[in-house]
Order: sequence, then C-alpha cells, then structure tokens
Amino acid sequence: MNVIAGKYKGRKLVTLQGDNTRPTLTRVKEDVFNIINNYFIFDNKIVLDLFAGSGALGLETISRGVGYVVFNDTHKEARDVISTNLMGIDQSSYVVMDRDYLDLLNNFKDKCFDLIFVDPPYAKKEYYDSIFEAINKTNILNNFGILVCESNSLLNPIFTKNLVLLKYKKYTKTNLYIWRLEIE
Repeated sequence: MNVIAGKYKGRKLVTLQGDNTRPTLTRVKEDVFNIINNYFIFDNKIVLDLFAGSGALGLETISRGVGYVVFNDTHKEARDVISTNLMGIDQSSYVVMDRDYLDLLNNFKDKCFDLIFVDPPYAKKEYYDSIFEAINKTNILNNFGILVCESNSLLNPIFTKNLVLLKYKKYTKTNLYIWRLEIE
C-alpha cells in the first residue's frame, strides 16, 4: 500500500498482519479521496482517524496538506505501525493516541475536526450508533465537516437531519459512506 497523492506520493506504507485490523483497500481509498476532493480543501484542516489501523487514511491527508491529524487506535501493534509509517514526518502535524473511541469523542476538548474517518472492526457494527450519537452531542465535527465511514453492513445514522449523504458506494464486502454535516 502506498500514499496516492501529495507531498508523500508513492511512499510505501507498512500494514498490520492479523485479524485486529483490515486496511482500507487501495481502490476504496482512491475513491474516498476522489470524492472528498470535490467538497473539501485539505489545507490546514484538522483530521481524526478514529480507528487508524496502519494510519493510511490520516497519512494520506497529511500528504495532501492538512494541518493536524489525530491517529487513534487501541491496539499497540497498530500504533507501532502508525509510528513507523509516520517516520520522517514533522511531529507537530500529528499525534498517535490510545483512547477508547467513545471516550475520545465525548471528552476530546482540544479540537473540533473538519474530517473524521470511522472504520471500526467489521464485527463491531454496534459502534456506529454510539459514534453517530457522540458526534451529534459533542459537536466534535465542524459545520461542513466530512464524515467518512466504511462498514460491511448498511448504516442508518440516527441524526440524519443535519447529515447530508454526499456519496454511498457498495463494493464486494464494503459499504462506503461519505457525509457532510450541514447545520443551518
């Protein structure tokens, strides 16, 4: 797997072995960034990669010019891989965290995010409702911020009133959702 565009284009990424993570397929990652390029300016934005795995999505945003990325994963092996993939990148542009996803969403007071990637283990479908609820309650996603979710099952966010679906795409084993928060 490589970074596909920007300052670090072509950079090879280490991925995790085993069942704890499932790297985003290159085709899906390309589609994600092709879609959000139409709605999002990367310069100086703040990004949350909630279940970061190898950090590929967050690193792609750093390569495209975001100001800061929070990489979060509770698996030590994943954090080690993320740190390896970030070697040589300015440490003031990111932090790697080990926080429970709900704890982070409900108590992360330092930042509001412009882009959030949500890709929990497929066996954890129940995470999505609590994630949507936390995003709605905490205002952790800025107005016109983008929420990207990858799931093996269909999702129906519980606060669709302010969440506009920009794109849904079905792959063989993956459903990709890209929403934008639009508060009037």
